[in-house]
Amino acid sequence: MITPLTNHIVFDHLLFAMLLVLPLIEWKWSWPRYRARVAADPQHARQAYYRRLLLGEWIPTLALLVMWAALHRSWSALRLAGDPPLRLGLGLVYVVVLIALLVFQRRALLSRPDRRARVRKALAYSELLMPHTATERRLFWAVSATAGFCEEIFFRGFLTWYFLAWMGPIAAVILASVLFGIGHVYLGVAQVPKTAMVGLILAIVVSLTGSLWPAMLLHAAVDWNSGELGFRLLGTNDPVAGG
Repeated sequence: MITPLTNHIVFDHLLFAMLLVLPLIEWKWSWPRYRARVAADPQHARQAYYRRLLLGEWIPTLALLVMWAALHRSWSALRLAGDPPLRLGLGLVYVVVLIALLVFQRRALLSRPDRRARVRKALAYSELLMPHTATERRLFWAVSATAGFCEEIFFRGFLTWYFLAWMGPIAAVILASVLFGIGHVYLGVAQVPKTAMVGLILAIVVSLTGSLWPAMLLHAAVDWNSGELGFRLLGTNDPVAGG
């Protein structure tokens, strides 16, 4: 269980406010403008958006980690240290098996022409995020790894710890998962409960393993797998641009 530290400072509250406000800004302001830029210049717009995502996630994450170290807070409170070795090892093995199943499922879907249309339709809500060229594909790998690391620190680490000052662990995990779902509202309101359920599953992985690391690996792999699936279905046939 994450160790509750109730000595919140202004920086903690500012990070919490950021996690509340930024998704709404993305939904109502940044995402509509990104859609317009993609319509005008898709190749450069996606690459620029990926780079903005990288900076937008790494800067606050590094700020959080520096602040945490400066305050001499326990890394186990963020589930980044003090992991039970056996549970952590078993969790990593379980996650690797899940990743292998994801890859197998993707290959099976792509091998069936009758399923490709259905999968492409299911991915329509995120088509603007999916890589369409070889360069975008490589950038998306970095975006996936970044999301796995940074978002787990914020949602399964920091936010759960933050809420433990006022509520029990189950309520803290549920509320952090709900905010994780809201963080993806720009993809459509219908995606919020679905993403919240994904956040809850990742929280269960953290609880069972006692560590963020398996959840980070799984989160990054899920995003990477979605990007690979999108690239295979939506990528350009241009051998120079699409690879």
